[in-house]
Amino acid sequence: MALSFKSRFQRRASIDITPLIDLSFNLVLFFMVSYSIGNVSAITVHLPRAVQTGAQRSGDLVITISEKNEIYLNDAAIRRDLLLEELRKRKESIKDGTVVIRGDKMTNYETIVSVMDQLNRAGIPKFTLATTRSAE
Repeated sequence: MALSFKSRFQRRASIDITPLIDLSFNLVLFFMVSYSIGNVSAITVHLPRAVQTGAQRSGDLVITISEKNEIYLNDAAIRRDLLLEELRKRKESIKDGTVVIRGDKMTNYETIVSVMDQLNRAGIPKFTLATTRSAE
């Protein structure tokens, strides 16, 4: 009769997590690099040029007016007669109270003035007009 002894030190299965850490790090790195820092609008607008432009700010609320005088509120089309009501709804969600107006250089002046008037009527007196810097 042979005696069978079990070792006190059993081999434990181990999983090497180095590839998992590498994969996680590469995914985080990929998303950090590919993430756009600024707000990128899906609506193409040719902004007017100005010699002195302010610092490019991204507002909580962006109103875009296209070349065809179509009005977009944060890239969603909105009719002019519904703009005032929507601005009143979103007034409290604006953190610093500034709205960015991106008007195409071919937009009617009347449309831009109408949007500024509706902003004032909604109780949002602070807004900026987006421009691009031109060479002197």
